[in-house]
Amino acid sequence: MDPSKLPAKTRLAFVGNGTAQRMSLFGHLETMLHLRTSDNPLVIRNFGWPTDEVAKQQRPGNYTVIDDPFKVFAPQAFLCFFGMNESFVGDDAEQIAKFEADYHAYLDGLAEQFAGDGRPVQFALVTPIAFEPSGNPLQPDGSLHNRYLAAYADAVKRVGKQRELDVVDVFTPTAELFQQESGCQFTTNGMHLNEAGDEAVSLMIDAALFDGAGPAVGAERFESMRQVVNDKAWLHQQDYRMLNGWYVYGGRRTWDTETFPGEFQKIRKMVEVRDQHLWDMSAGRDVPDEVDDSKTGEVFIPETMFGSRDDGFREMREPKTLEYPTPEQSISQMEIPEGFEVECFASEKDFPELANPTQIAFDQRGRLWVSCMVNYPQWLPGSSRPSDRLLIFEDTDGDGKADECKPFYDKLICPTGFEFYKDGVLVIDEPHILFLRDTDGDDVADEVTHMLDGIGTDDTHHAMGAWEYSNGGRLHMQEGIAMSTTVETPWGPVREAGASGSYVWDLESLRLTHFRTPGQYNPWCLVFDQYGNGIVGDGTNAQHHWTNALSGGEVRSRKTLEPIFNNHGIRPAAGNEILHSRQFPEEFRNRLIYACVINMHGMPAFEIRDQDDEAGLTGERTDDLLVSTDMFFRPVDPKIGPDGALWFGDWCNALIGHMQYSQRDPNRDHEHGRIYRMRHKERPLLDVVTQSDLPTIEVMDQLLAFETRTRYRARRALLSRPADEVVAASKQWLQDNPTAEAALEILWVQEAFHNVELDLARKVLAEGNFQQRAAATHVVGNEWRFLSGNEQANSPDQIELSVDLPFVQFLLEAGRDDHARVRLESLRAASLMDHPVGVRVALAGIDRPADKWIQYVLEHTMSALSTHWDGDSAEIQELIGSLPPKAAEYLKEYKIATGPGAEVYRPLKILADVDAKQEDQLVALQKVVAASRGNAETGAKVFQRVCSACHLHGKLGKEFGPELTKIGERMTKEHIIRSIVWPNEEIAKGYETVMILTYDGEAIGGFILKEDDETISLGIADGKTKVIDKEEIEIRKPMKASSMPEGLTETVAPSEFLDLLAFLGGEWIATNPNTDYPLRKDGDLIEVTRDSMISVPGDWPAVWNREAEHLFSGEGVRKDRFAVHSKQPATDPAVILRLANPAELVRGKITNRRDEEFHDRAKGLAVWTSNDGKDWTRVWKSDAPQAEWKVELPEGTVASYIKIGLEGTGIFHIDRAVFFGRPVKGE
Repeated sequence: MDPSKLPAKTRLAFVGNGTAQRMSLFGHLETMLHLRTSDNPLVIRNFGWPTDEVAKQQRPGNYTVIDDPFKVFAPQAFLCFFGMNESFVGDDAEQIAKFEADYHAYLDGLAEQFAGDGRPVQFALVTPIAFEPSGNPLQPDGSLHNRYLAAYADAVKRVGKQRELDVVDVFTPTAELFQQESGCQFTTNGMHLNEAGDEAVSLMIDAALFDGAGPAVGAERFESMRQVVNDKAWLHQQDYRMLNGWYVYGGRRTWDTETFPGEFQKIRKMVEVRDQHLWDMSAGRDVPDEVDDSKTGEVFIPETMFGSRDDGFREMREPKTLEYPTPEQSISQMEIPEGFEVECFASEKDFPELANPTQIAFDQRGRLWVSCMVNYPQWLPGSSRPSDRLLIFEDTDGDGKADECKPFYDKLICPTGFEFYKDGVLVIDEPHILFLRDTDGDDVADEVTHMLDGIGTDDTHHAMGAWEYSNGGRLHMQEGIAMSTTVETPWGPVREAGASGSYVWDLESLRLTHFRTPGQYNPWCLVFDQYGNGIVGDGTNAQHHWTNALSGGEVRSRKTLEPIFNNHGIRPAAGNEILHSRQFPEEFRNRLIYACVINMHGMPAFEIRDQDDEAGLTGERTDDLLVSTDMFFRPVDPKIGPDGALWFGDWCNALIGHMQYSQRDPNRDHEHGRIYRMRHKERPLLDVVTQSDLPTIEVMDQLLAFETRTRYRARRALLSRPADEVVAASKQWLQDNPTAEAALEILWVQEAFHNVELDLARKVLAEGNFQQRAAATHVVGNEWRFLSGNEQANSPDQIELSVDLPFVQFLLEAGRDDHARVRLESLRAASLMDHPVGVRVALAGIDRPADKWIQYVLEHTMSALSTHWDGDSAEIQELIGSLPPKAAEYLKEYKIATGPGAEVYRPLKILADVDAKQEDQLVALQKVVAASRGNAETGAKVFQRVCSACHLHGKLGKEFGPELTKIGERMTKEHIIRSIVWPNEEIAKGYETVMILTYDGEAIGGFILKEDDETISLGIADGKTKVIDKEEIEIRKPMKASSMPEGLTETVAPSEFLDLLAFLGGEWIATNPNTDYPLRKDGDLIEVTRDSMISVPGDWPAVWNREAEHLFSGEGVRKDRFAVHSKQPATDPAVILRLANPAELVRGKITNRRDEEFHDRAKGLAVWTSNDGKDWTRVWKSDAPQAEWKVELPEGTVASYIKIGLEGTGIFHIDRAVFFGRPVKGE
């Protein structure tokens, strides 16, 4: 493809990975293309996306609902950048062949999709660049990866040759360029081009595509055009990577159906204006100094929704008026404990720059930094470029009020997180993470480096926020659900979609990992205590969880975890802190608080402590720290400051939340913001603790400070100093502080630099309390790579470990520690290793007591390591054979317990245990009753194998024991289960058994089939008949026992038991009795539908009806958004309910599925009744779809069957139903 020969106005798209995408940051290549094609100008767009591969291109959910920006642009020519992300799997011949095949398929798809008017689509392929070694031994050295990249570059060339396409080889020249000087000269991390690298690679591509000398990079004309190119690229990104996709085109597109479609159009017109501006510039025509957007249309601003809701919605969520209180008025509405006071440190009144604060932090000089999201929830097309900012506040005269405010950087968009690192600050600039430096000391950032790209922006307040370093220096960044994150790292692509969790960024090695926080929707706060225990809080339900149990090896199916305390529904949480400060009275110092902004405006408090005799943490609510009646007051990010007081921001906004109002509601405030300080009046403020001008060894003295925040800032400061200097100082400092506490603090510093001394960890393990021993084990687990020479290992096959390694021996010893928390940390460490040695470490303490926390971590550790123990290979069998018997037995049990039918594995064990307590068996029984429905077809096969010798079901089996045909119509699900697991509990009439003892000493038990004067015929187990001469009988004794053998559950897999139940129950599904939830009443009417049977059409998808038994069961355990769901579409779709007894039906209630966007499918919802299940009478029909219907039935409606469904063709799905009435007399 020669761009100079393309027809004028050809639409050219850059596609591919981060190499392509980052070209939109610098603009060199596009500027060159415009100057090279001034006679036939091109329309150029960059559609590169981080982590894109030819066969894997993750996009946000519902990305194309409004339209697909790529299809709308309809490219006619492509510049393709692929191979970098694919290369991380290695250069195995099979992988290379797959890449080539996928590339051909990708190009074929584009050629077919965008061919038009007989004009073939044009392509040019660009190889991946080489990897530039950083020289940091903790980061990839590039030697192996460059071998892989060379193979993929050759593969790209072969694809181009086979298709007769131009291929631009940038691998070979960049490999040479990157060797000229050591360190990262042209990339930020070895794989991502910086501005110099972008210029160099752009020149390489330009030289390959065009003849003759290229444009004069750096010339005034070139740089003027490049500025417009970059402006156009930014605008284009707000289209094809628009923020808040969940609300723009996704599942939460509620109030903005009129706003965003028009905004897309305006953005595209603004981009087109810049196209023309660039064409004029490249052709040498005069252009205005500023691009004119006056003809690009107007955006739609809706009417405000403030005050439009009912009082139930507005209570605690909205103020009564829009008259904002002053800071002083707001303080007067705060209720705080006696002896405390709240002061305003800064507000919009004195500093207009302070608006919408979201996070605060103190630097090494004790100055307060604040991130402000003025453009929240996102930029409005046509307005000035986003000016979200980082501000520095300083109190120069010590009066407790800010005197100076300096904007450090004010070109951000939605900075949901920031933290200091070395001599700069890392900050979110959605979808990027920037590293900002001030190189001339004027407190203004003058060096901006794009460190990462591709963080999820589907919901800007779910984006990576609430940044917090662990005690060991790993940066944790929280992210909510419904996000699509695609981040490239020098260790490979990181992709996450949908799950909430925490990203853990090791800033020294540049590894980025992730752990999930199940049960949380939007983790918005995280704090670590003095022993390194992480406490993560959810921004939605405000539940707080212990991260140590969650942060092991990534498990996609991670289960929910018990919260640390009951928060009494006080939500949400917008930042948490532990009040470990001498400025506060002693009774406050173990309390955790979080900022709450909806159903409480203030900060609830909770006493946190170690759990007695268990590994985890626990706590309970205590007196609130701060409660306000000011409905504008929205506290955020509380932190203990260098003076020991509690500092916090105030978002100060009448409206809050994404989904509750239009993104463009005119009353979303962008002008107010406050910073407050809370202190105890009778206790002096602490001397402000700083680090900037202190010798390293004096900073280390702060590691033993009472305040955990002081220790936090000291560790952060030490990380900014040269490693050799810190190592030398730590040796001297430890001589002066020879305690386990001091050793642990230095271990955390060593972890941050990845130079952990195992002898120091052994000291803590030998001398420390259980909290310190657990913390040291946590460090060793985190550092397993660096303690074993596996720094460069980037896949399981590259890891080399042995059980004899010193760190492994340390973990084995910790795994048998007397305290559960230490053993838990050894388990967690094992889960991180991705190696068979991890299995041995995990099972080291298998014979020790296991509380719920140990069980949780052990289960997930074995899941994370499953590839190393679950299989039939010789290596795996050798490993299992070498384990102690109890460890091998555990693996066997675990495999069953986590396989199909896992939910009933342990309950069935309890039901079969004759020594189990009755109350435990009854709980287990209800769990089996509540379990998901099995597969009836598979159940028939189980019946044939296990039951058919004695029972008849339809045409299967033999008529020996009780016939089971249509047993599902005669018995409830619970009754069937009882009959199987406890066959002696109730014996069918005619099947009572006798025990006969013959004179020969033979004991025979069975039920009587036939008896005459001379013989007796017994039916015995396995369907056999035994004929006994009466003359041979010594003793004959009736028995209250069934001839059906006990222990059936031990002969089938848990999943087979569920399948058998489904087969026996037939088309009728027993309603879960849910005995923990009392029968409901409506006046003098009682619930008549609980103990009933449901029939779901057999062709409805089983996975959509796995909770059908919960439709009438009250408040049962719920997983799905509906209990029943028809196929799509269905004719007259309906479910039938068979009542346990006929009843007079008076009224009912039916609940639509829980996601509102599908409610309209319920048009034509109706109810029918019948006495025989054949002849039906319609007794009710809805007027319109809604969330819930109240059903009033005609007087005198008596029925044995109820049918709920739609009339005509449609998709039917409901979540709950209940009917009230009276039993029919005589029944």
